[in-house]
Order: sequence, then structure tokens, then C-alpha cells
Amino acid sequence: MKRYRYLGIALVPALMLTGIQPVAAQDRYRYCQQRASEFSGYNGRVPDRYLPGGALEGAAKGAVTSGIGGLIFEKNKKKRKRNVRRGAAIGALVGAIKRGNAKKKQNRAARNYRLELDACMRGGY
Repeated sequence: MKRYRYLGIALVPALMLTGIQPVAAQDRYRYCQQRASEFSGYNGRVPDRYLPGGALEGAAKGAVTSGIGGLIFEKNKKKRKRNVRRGAAIGALVGAIKRGNAKKKQNRAARNYRLELDACMRGGY
């Protein structure tokens, strides 16, 4: 164990004489993290409940929208109820598509972040 400590003590002055400065790996990692974050726009995972869209939210919006439309334009009560159900189903579909697109965008940003971080840490900056 002592042998390795002496090797490190002798290595630092030798590196400094050759002009190579030992750089802390933590500083480089922070730099690469910041660079990758700025490049990709990724700052970590966003929980699902904060992503736009969602089947439940879409169903609620669709039902309300078609319900208001039914009250304004439809006289028959059965047709209004049917329109509310259809609006809820279509809204749920649209909401699920929105949530899926938001997840794809987030995954794409995470992938770009990892690629940029890897390239920077390998020295390709």
C-alpha cells in the first residue's frame, strides 16, 4: 500500500515537468454534464403526471367539449349522451397520443444527453 502512495507522489512532479497538468476527473465530469445538458436540453426525467396529455385528462376534456356542444346543438337527450361518450373516447385517444409523443421527446433528449456526455468524457470535445 505504501509503495503506491510513493508512486503517486513521484508521478505528480514528473507530470508537471513534462507540462501535463493532472486534471480532477470530477471537474471534467461536471463540465461534460453541463455541456451535454445545454446541447440536449435534458435535465433529468420528468414524472409522468407532469407530462402533457394522458388518456384520463383527454377523456375528461373530450367529454366536456362534446357535452357542451350537445347542449347547444342537440335536442335529443339520448343523442347528447352518446355524443358525450364518443367525445370521451376520442379525447382519451388524443390524450394518449400526446402523452406518447411527450415520452418520445423526453427519451430522445435523454439519448442525446448520454451520447454527448460519453463523447465529451472520451475527450472528443
